Parts: sequence; C-alpha cells; structure tokens
Amino acid sequence: MDGEHLIYLYCVMARPPDLQSVEGPPGGLYLVHEVGLWAVVSQVEASQFGPSSLRRNLEDLDWVVAETTKHEKIVEAVMRDRCVVPFRFATLFHTDESLRTRLRTHAQEFMTLLEELEDKAEWGVKVHCDVEGLRSVVRAQDGSMSHLNEALRCASPGKAYFLEKKRGDLAIAALGDRIDRCVGRVVETLQTVSFQMRINKVWFPRATRIHDSMILNAACLVGNDNVRIFVDAANALKAHYADQSVLVEYTGPWPPYNFCDLARQVANG
Repeated sequence: MDGEHLIYLYCVMARPPDLQSVEGPPGGLYLVHEVGLWAVVSQVEASQFGPSSLRRNLEDLDWVVAETTKHEKIVEAVMRDRCVVPFRFATLFHTDESLRTRLRTHAQEFMTLLEELEDKAEWGVKVHCDVEGLRSVVRAQDGSMSHLNEALRCASPGKAYFLEKKRGDLAIAALGDRIDRCVGRVVETLQTVSFQMRINKVWFPRATRIHDSMILNAACLVGNDNVRIFVDAANALKAHYADQSVLVEYTGPWPPYNFCDLARQVANG
C-alpha cells in the first residue's frame, strides 16, 4: 500500500475555520465541505494508517502518544474559535467523496448536535481515594466501630475472633457506604452546574499512575459562561474532602468527545 493515502478526519463544524494558525501534519490540513458542514482533514499514508499497519503501530506506545498528541492539538486549536464535533484518533475514510457521503447522510444530526454544543466545552472530573486512609477515617468516625473496639479489649480469645470478624464486615460496609455517599455528593453537586454529565468507566491505578483507587470518572458538559460556577463548585468539593483521604480533580476545557455519540456512529459507518 506504499504511496496510497487515506483521509484522516479530526472534527466537523458548521462554519469554516481559519486553518492558517493551526499546526498540522507535514502534508497540511484542508477542509471538506458538504451541505453546510466543514470537516477538517489531512491525508495520511496507508502504510502507517492502513488496517494492518495501524494494528501494528497501536502496539508501539511511543507512536501512539506522539500521534494522539498531534490529533488532540489540532482539534483543540480549531475548537478555540469554532464549535466542533470532535472525532476519535484515527477516524479514516478512503476518499473525500466517501466522507462527503457520510456528511450528507447525517447532516441534520450534525446540525442538531452542533446547536446543542454551541458555547459549551467538556470538563473532566475524577475522584480518587486513599483506601487505607479513608478506612482509618471511617473507623475513627463510626460509633459502632468504637463500641466493637472497646468490646475487643476485654473479650476472651474465642469471642474476640467473632468480634474481629464482625468489625471487619462492618468496616467493609462502612467504607463502601462512605464511598457511595462521596460519589453521590460529587455527582449531584456538579450535575446542577452542568448541561450534561457522563459517568465513564473507572480506570485502574496502573493506567492512572496513582497509587490509590479511582472511585469516579466523569465528564461534564459546561457552558462557557458558567465555568466559574462549575470551578467554584468543584473546588468546594475538593476542600470538603481534603482531610478525608479523598481527592477531587477536574480538568478542562476539552473538546466534547463524551457528548458526541454521533461521531462514533459516523466513524463506524
């Protein structure tokens, strides 16, 4: 497939952007226009992005990091002055015309989604807890645990065994309840200052490089004129849980990937 090209799609919008200030790949960026929609695209080598080549390259972490970073920078640069429907890394078409066909097919859906996303951006919210630290907080604050601790001090060995088991069961239940209440409070608070919220799969510690447990991984669609209210609410939650071994983090603004199911539908045909 040497010498062959594929069309790489970054994002779609209802008004043409100025691409002169956007740093693109070596071959440059260009626009594909169809029925009132503009798609930001580039040509990429099939030898790098063809099916078998892409599968191989996706096993190369350095390549993935470099290419996804380029992708994100392009989408974010276009988003600075345009409302966009962002597409995931390596969304590919064989020709400009095959992309135009897809734009025509989904034109009304794109227009509706772009209206919904206008003047909004995505903000990520992640909540981590130090499990051992939170367990200590729960033990210190739970009255039933204190009662059991006192009973254990004067219990016979036989009775102590059953009391210890009961304390362990109570500790697990209390920890789970505390985590549920924490997640519930964060979700309820930030939903009130967001247009939409998506709850995503929780990452494992190895993926996050944080040595504790992620208990919430959410995305919020926030109006640009409501960012200060959102940030203040997130900071208040962060301060509330700071001494409870719970860390509330937020990042943004980002392209609204989590609120563009249409992009996945278009990419998958």
